[in-house]
Amino acid sequence: MKRLEKPNWRKKAAGRRRLWLLALCAFLAIPLAVGVYFLVPDFWTGDGLTISGSTIYVRAGGNFQAALDRARPGDTIVLQSGASYAGSFTLPAKSGVEFITIQSSELDKLPKDGVRVSPSDAARMPKILSAGGGDPAVKTAPKAHHYRFVGIEFAPAGNDYVYNLISLGTDSQKADEMPHDFELDRCYLHPNPKGKTRRGVMLNSANTVIKNSYLAGFAYREEETQAIAGWNGSGGYKIVNNYLEAGAENILFGGADPSIKNLVPTDIEIRNNLLTKPAEWRRNVTIKCTFELKNARNVRIVGNIIENSFDEMAVRLTVRNENGTAPWSTVEDVLMQNNVIRNSGGGINFLGSDDIHPSATMKRVSVVNNLFENIDSRNFGSDGLFIKIAGGEDVTVANNTVFHDGNVITAHGDPTRRFVFRSNIFSNNNYGFTGDGIIGKAVLAKYFADGIFADNVIVNGKSIPKSDIYLPPRSALVDSFDAVGFVARQSGNYRLAPNSKFREKKAGCDIDALETEIGKVQKK
Repeated sequence: MKRLEKPNWRKKAAGRRRLWLLALCAFLAIPLAVGVYFLVPDFWTGDGLTISGSTIYVRAGGNFQAALDRARPGDTIVLQSGASYAGSFTLPAKSGVEFITIQSSELDKLPKDGVRVSPSDAARMPKILSAGGGDPAVKTAPKAHHYRFVGIEFAPAGNDYVYNLISLGTDSQKADEMPHDFELDRCYLHPNPKGKTRRGVMLNSANTVIKNSYLAGFAYREEETQAIAGWNGSGGYKIVNNYLEAGAENILFGGADPSIKNLVPTDIEIRNNLLTKPAEWRRNVTIKCTFELKNARNVRIVGNIIENSFDEMAVRLTVRNENGTAPWSTVEDVLMQNNVIRNSGGGINFLGSDDIHPSATMKRVSVVNNLFENIDSRNFGSDGLFIKIAGGEDVTVANNTVFHDGNVITAHGDPTRRFVFRSNIFSNNNYGFTGDGIIGKAVLAKYFADGIFADNVIVNGKSIPKSDIYLPPRSALVDSFDAVGFVARQSGNYRLAPNSKFREKKAGCDIDALETEIGKVQKK
């Protein structure tokens, strides 16, 4: 009988220890590998990306979408200047409240923050190109937030139609899915010259800044186009120090009904922008106006140059329940101050409530201390009027200097309650205040029964018999603009001279205050 060997307990215990040690090493290697993957400088991922701490470098031909998916709040994605990244890139939803910044590799060679870029800076920018099929170059996932683009060029890749070059938000009915907190800083957006892009930025997000950027070329015949337009975003917008060029409306809020019930874009600042249209567009693209609000609340339009609406009104503040599904639509709490509005067939069109579908009523709108130049029917067609108005409440038009060749006010439709029209300088022209088949004092009685008309300076530039001109209380009538007493009208200095009898009454625009704001607008 074979003798059984005694078990070697020490040998087995040593084997077990080795297995446990190997398992422990494998377990500890996992976070170490992850740490190396994310933290070791210049770690190459194989997607054309290089990771260096919190910076992701995307080389020419690299996978920009992979960088967006990989980035964490606080990271910076650097795109190679001069390189093109084609696709319809989605900004994913992330946790955290720090911005993910997407910027040019030559950001240090672009204008500093606060200075607007121009097309001449494009050589130092990477290009994000819409790949076609009508899709945007950049769009947002539901609940996406905190993305900043700095020094990037956006354009279509080819000649395909593009609806929105950048889509921030959607037409979703779910308010809790609204994307928010975006910035476009020193970016250049434009269509392909041979293609059609309807809109630069669809602004259906919340808390969004567009600044120091150049949006140009959004115009063609068949459709109304915009540089920036929003209708299904809650607001919190700052549009500051941009060059904005578009056919129908350079900036538009409203124009389509919001899908989110009771939504009105709110808290909007539009400051120190140049809103313009090239002269060659006049007969060749669809033109409507330069600035328009159809559904908006708490809006400040300050220190902008708004020009070249040509045959159309320059500004429209017109309440519209556009598709009949948003009866809460309104235009409320609007301040338009220290702007230059020029080169158009009319000044401002107010519509107090929608005349097609039910809507709320426009209220608390102030147009104060603006300069209206070359509002001229002879040069641009239309009728050269200063104001067209129907309905609304608590509209104030004060301390504006206006050079126009049509009616002062054309009123129609519903009366306007508590209308204030004071301390303006303007020309009576042929008819002054007009309504449906009536002129003069009868217009004020019918359309502005509880209004205030006072302290205005009216120029009788067409030698109309004084008996045919209605002069509201405490207003003055002079025979020419020279009689107003400007410092140098012919050279564009519209300050009131020390010897002007209207200086102490503070009639017209305070040119010093105007130029303080307009001086911040960077000319083309």
